[in-house]
Amino acid sequence: ISLFLSRCETLTIYDLKGVSRSQINSDTFDMIKVGNGVMTSFPETLHCLLIINAPSWFGFVWAIVKKLIDPRTASKIEVFTNAKSGLERMNELIDSSQIPSDYGGIGPALAKAAGGMSNVDSSRRTKVVNFNHLIQLSKKNPENECTFEIEAEKQLTITVYSRCKTGCTATVTRVGDSNIFFELDVVGDVEEEPYHRTIGAVKEPGSYRVKLKSLSTHGNYLVVGTSYTGLSLTSDIRSKESIVD
Repeated sequence: ISLFLSRCETLTIYDLKGVSRSQINSDTFDMIKVGNGVMTSFPETLHCLLIINAPSWFGFVWAIVKKLIDPRTASKIEVFTNAKSGLERMNELIDSSQIPSDYGGIGPALAKAAGGMSNVDSSRRTKVVNFNHLIQLSKKNPENECTFEIEAEKQLTITVYSRCKTGCTATVTRVGDSNIFFELDVVGDVEEEPYHRTIGAVKEPGSYRVKLKSLSTHGNYLVVGTSYTGLSLTSDIRSKESIVD
């Protein structure tokens, strides 16, 4: 009897471009400890982890992080502050067809890949991720916001993902205009259970703002804007307060 065993290893890339020092808090280190527990139990599953576009202050954070993780895991992590060096290392490890065009490869852009657009039949209705923003709320900063653009002939559905049960209030307005298009309390049903709430769908071209205001405690929220190829636009602005996938 011949037995053939194969092993699956992951190659993970963290792009820290645009990450500010204020975003590194106690929650970040708690997540690192949890992730380290998994990687320590299954060290053979991690082939390599590349941290690219690391800001100048990241060296201080990395010195602390290295003390929190298993030495075997730390030896597989490579940090690049120089963008060119990081991309060169990616090309050494990954076939160019698997590297998004955003990073110099010939693969689909990240937004298209996230929406399943690498090989799409243009005649079918397919979901596309147009933008995503991570927003952190805390006792010190209970309000935060992000902006996005809508092009002509496109309709974006705005959805907020979180696992913070107490949640926040989300509002959507046009930049430079105080009139509220949508307002919804984004709250969960079970503590630490992931959930998502759809705020609404906007069609008119222009610049828009999504503002989140904490209802009680700190939390992390991912704001995502999606559209569909082949979608017929029949209204200017319509509210979708039910959950949609």
